[in-house]
Parts: sequence; C-alpha cells; structure tokens
Amino acid sequence: MGKQKYKLRKRDTIVRDGRKLYRIEALRDVCYNVKEGKVGGYVESEANLSQEGSCWIYHNACAYEDARVEGNAHLKHDATIRGKAKLIEEATLWENAMVQGEAKVGGNAILKGHAVVGGSAEVKAWTILQDDVHVGGRALVQSDEKGCLLLQGTTMIFGNVVIQGHGTFAEKEAILEAGTFRIGGDD
Repeated sequence: MGKQKYKLRKRDTIVRDGRKLYRIEALRDVCYNVKEGKVGGYVESEANLSQEGSCWIYHNACAYEDARVEGNAHLKHDATIRGKAKLIEEATLWENAMVQGEAKVGGNAILKGHAVVGGSAEVKAWTILQDDVHVGGRALVQSDEKGCLLLQGTTMIFGNVVIQGHGTFAEKEAILEAGTFRIGGDD
C-alpha cells in the first residue's frame, strides 16, 4: 500500500446516533475532483473508508459503525452508510440515501433521494433507486445486460424478492414481498 490517501481531522467532529464521527481530509490526490487538502465527509474510524482506490466520502455524508466504503464508490451530500453495510465497486449514494444493516450496494448502482437499502439486500449492476424506494430483507435488485434498471416512486421491496431487468419500474405505492420480477420484457 502506498501513501495514505486521507486522515481524520480530530478537531472537526459531529455526533450521529451517539457515535463520534471525524471529518476526513485528503493527503494526496484521490480522483479528478479530490485533490490533496480537500476535506470530505465523516467517518467513525479509518475502517469505514478504504485507503486504496478512488472511493471517497463528500460533503456531510457519513460512514459509521462497521460500514465500509471501498473500490471506486462515492458517498455524497447527506447520504449515510452504517451497520455492516458495504458500498463497493463504482456505486454512489447521493442526497439522503441510506445503506444499513448487512446490505451491499455495488456495480454502478446509484441510490438517491430518500432511497434505503437494508437487511441483507443487495443492489448491483446498472441499477438506480430514487425517491422513496426501500429495499430490505434478502432482496436482490440488478439490471441485466440490456441496460439500466430504474426503480422510483414509493416502492417497498422486502423478503425473498429478486428484481432483474432493464427499463423503469415507477409505482406510487408498490409493495413486493416475495417472488421474482422481470422488468423490461423481452425486447
């Protein structure tokens, strides 16, 4: 491993859920928009954000408890990752999105708005969750080789649900609790 990419600013802290979090500061250029000296978001410890790759936590975003951000993943705005959750590969959390529990978000997945992924759910590939989409339980949500999968609206996905495909799933009050759903048909 080379030079560390960030340090904890011991005098720049916040408290979230009773835990003391430290703002991070880049010690070297991390990626195209994170140069040496740039301050980022907050972590509880260095265990929350990998010192390798171009992963970064921006703005007032937070990673704490045993959560982990690694690879080239990004946490932005007021997004949160906590519990034992993982944000990996090229995944991005924006706005007020949250990943918690033992959930894993990877691939090129994007969560924004008030999207929440929890339990031991997994979101991957080219998938976008926005608005008030909640995914939990042991659900798996992923796009297919034909394109991006967008879930939006007020949708709750729990239990043993598998959602795969491409295109848009936009429901105002959908609740999916079990089964396999294919979005996008056979085009």
